[in-house]
Amino acid sequence: MNKLGIATACGLGLAILAVAIFAWNSMEDTALSTNGIVALTLGIVATIALGVILVGLMLYSNRHGYDERAGRNQGPPR
Repeated sequence: MNKLGIATACGLGLAILAVAIFAWNSMEDTALSTNGIVALTLGIVATIALGVILVGLMLYSNRHGYDERAGRNQGPPR
């Protein structure tokens, strides 16, 4: 990745972080019950777990050659 791509990714990341912080601070008066905190925590944990599992399956597939076997029977690219 070149320097422009890295700078663009960092800039977008910082912009997203700024919007998230602004949104979080604008909801100061909103109360969250215990059930809401539990639901939010379970949602975060489930999302992270799903991401880890999918990336792990992708790496496993790549390392064991499943990707090459899946594309072997295809014809020439169009």
